[in-house]
Amino acid sequence: MERKSSKRKWIIAGICITLIIFAVVLGLCVNDMGGRYEVGQLEIAIDGTDKARYVPGEETVITATVRNFTQKKVDDIRIEMKVYHLNQVVYSDQQNLVLETEENKNIFLNWCSPATDYQGYLICLQLIDNKGNSIAQDTIGVDVSSEWVKFPRYGYLCDYENEENTEEKIAQMNRYHINAIEYYDWHALHHEPIPTEVTKQSPGVWEDWAGREIYGETVKNYIQNAQDRNMVNMAYNMIYAGTDSFVKDADGNPTQAADWQIYFAPDNERGEGMFMFQMGFSPSGNGNLFFMNPLNPDWQDYIFAQEKHALEVLGFDGWHGDTVGDWGKMVDVSGNALGMGEQGESVYEVKDTYRQFLNAAKEALEGYYLSFNPVGAQGIEQVNTSNSDVLYTEFWPWDQDRDGALYDTYQALVTEVERTMEESKPYSIDEKGKSLVVKAYINYYKTTGTMNAPGVLLCDAAVYAAGGSRLELGNGSNMLHVEYYPDDDIPMGDELQEAMVRMADFTVAYENLLRDGQFTTENRVEIADHQVSRDGQSDTIWAYTRADGEHEILHLINLLGTENEWRDERGKKEAPTYAEGFNVKYYTEKEISQVYMASFSFEDGMSKELSFEKGEDANGKYIEYTIPSLEYWDMIYMK
Repeated sequence: MERKSSKRKWIIAGICITLIIFAVVLGLCVNDMGGRYEVGQLEIAIDGTDKARYVPGEETVITATVRNFTQKKVDDIRIEMKVYHLNQVVYSDQQNLVLETEENKNIFLNWCSPATDYQGYLICLQLIDNKGNSIAQDTIGVDVSSEWVKFPRYGYLCDYENEENTEEKIAQMNRYHINAIEYYDWHALHHEPIPTEVTKQSPGVWEDWAGREIYGETVKNYIQNAQDRNMVNMAYNMIYAGTDSFVKDADGNPTQAADWQIYFAPDNERGEGMFMFQMGFSPSGNGNLFFMNPLNPDWQDYIFAQEKHALEVLGFDGWHGDTVGDWGKMVDVSGNALGMGEQGESVYEVKDTYRQFLNAAKEALEGYYLSFNPVGAQGIEQVNTSNSDVLYTEFWPWDQDRDGALYDTYQALVTEVERTMEESKPYSIDEKGKSLVVKAYINYYKTTGTMNAPGVLLCDAAVYAAGGSRLELGNGSNMLHVEYYPDDDIPMGDELQEAMVRMADFTVAYENLLRDGQFTTENRVEIADHQVSRDGQSDTIWAYTRADGEHEILHLINLLGTENEWRDERGKKEAPTYAEGFNVKYYTEKEISQVYMASFSFEDGMSKELSFEKGEDANGKYIEYTIPSLEYWDMIYMK
């Protein structure tokens, strides 16, 4: 009995070994037939494109890095490039790729952009094995636009020392697709942007009001590097300011410019006497700002000539005008109104001078671009209906809109972006309206650590969904959090920096669904198991509905577990509660044929088609679909 039992055990063991060997051999055969690569063994990462914007028909150059992390040579894959406009593939190409053991290979791919103007695209690069399986992928957005003013993506610079690596900083900004740069505090004095001895041939060195050395050659190098990447260069300056040496001569006597100044009106409770600001200590004694009357023709002639001369000498592309906000009723040096309005009325408030001043400036600049900042959105209705090329405003939570509502919530920002788009339609290049550039300082009182990602990303989501854009990135790969740019010292963490690259790609790729003639609608939205709001209430999913001639659009902005105020002063805002697999009922009378979802934080920004069902209940006709996930912001577009 023992011998038979032992023999039986050996037979069973032999069978098991045979089966194991067979399984291993079968696995090797399957691997050899395709699917040989596990996740993470090969990687492709897009480094960038050579320009921030392409004119129609211009060649696009995409650079990427492919990495082989395995201990073997790879010779059975190919790289495939597909170019998408929304969900449609408009171009595809592929080429074979060979990687040596542990090799990192830089590759360059080309695509000739189409002739259609003002279009956004998403380029997807994939590694494909010999069975057609996708091993790895990465994406990048591309903007094809003949002018930057249709889809402005503003950045900034503020360092102009001798040793600045201008090419590197511009390259970093290019990765965020920044197509226009505000050169902050580059000038010598507000009333004299460049010293008289500065010429095209000899750009020289000067000090700004704070004593910082500004190298003219550095400024010119920035401009040239930026223009090579189709970025526009805007010279920052106040529209109505001069410093101490402008209103008093060396002996302390008033100059002619003193007659151009503005004063608080006698019944203005916010101040009295001369209207001025103290900036801080100035080695040259020019630490005070004195404000001129924007409607004074002598001041206009003077400052327009100064700005145009500076633009020509250094090679700027335009003037970025600035203000200090609304300070109430003002009078001129004689106690009279600042001037007459377009309907013959007396004008006492600076914010009511903007349209006349900007239209005069645009005419005097003769072909240069003009952008302008009505701080606090005070007087923004005048700017919206002016000939300024780009609309821009710096929001503060204590300022109020024209209806008396504070600019303290995401909805407040959205409302102003919508109004701007509507009011500016007759003055825009295609009568679809101008996209408001929003500057809103997130984490204003943060003094240590890094920028708080939830505060930044939620504000961006609200503004972009409404059709606006943001000025927050620049000076290489930095982010603003205070109004005096040289004091910006809170960096982005790695996670936020990566998210901002994805946000930039997403908003470029889908610019034709975000700010190309869309308008807000009142479609009803119901979401299973979650609180929903139409106006961005705290602790809800904000269901913000838009439409255009071809699509109905639903923006889902995640405010679950967080509040709806945008400023996040000390960086304490919590990330919203992640949601997934929830059903949405979207009510519409339109006949919907296809539904797609896209997000900067989902599947590299690629559009994902969603299945849906149609129904009808007491609230009307609807379509119902399931949202795979919601981190910060999903966009669902329906054909």
